[in-house]
Amino acid sequence: MAVDMVDIWDRFRQRDDEAFSTLFNTYVDTLYDYGRKLVNDDELVKDCVQDLFVNIYNKRSSLSAKTNPGFYLAVSLKNTIINALVKTRRMTYVSPKDLPFLAAGYYLHEGNSPEDAETGVKLKRALSVLNARQKEALYLRFQLGLTYEEVSKLLGINYQSTRNLIHRSITKIRTAADQTHYSNDQREVK
Repeated sequence: MAVDMVDIWDRFRQRDDEAFSTLFNTYVDTLYDYGRKLVNDDELVKDCVQDLFVNIYNKRSSLSAKTNPGFYLAVSLKNTIINALVKTRRMTYVSPKDLPFLAAGYYLHEGNSPEDAETGVKLKRALSVLNARQKEALYLRFQLGLTYEEVSKLLGINYQSTRNLIHRSITKIRTAADQTHYSNDQREVK
């Protein structure tokens, strides 16, 4: 039976500590991965994720009801990271568009099988044709499972632009993968 995270969110808002624990355990790793794709600083991301959960715990009764927690937490983490960058790096302003989006997937971890390592190299090559915004849109849509509307709000672009961005990104990856496959086939023929 699937857990209704909106229901868990509402129970959390009503001061249910078990619901908070469920939210934390469900989203902490995903948020950490998302934060690492925004900035290449493990400690900053860990601190921001921790600060985010402390903040929502302290303000839980004033949070919006019937909210998709994944969307709310992703937006909040991005804002927390931006604020931390401004504070720690003495920057006057960091636009969300200026944050790099680092693509690192499961396949690129040390200790994986040779097949996974090869898949990781292919994945990295295919993703290299995308800009940071395209990578982030794909991550939000397919890794975090956000709707197109939620992705559009998080990226600050309209709904149709979000759909177009994701579609064009997938097309670019397919084209890059086809070209890689074609060039590998040509090498094997020679």
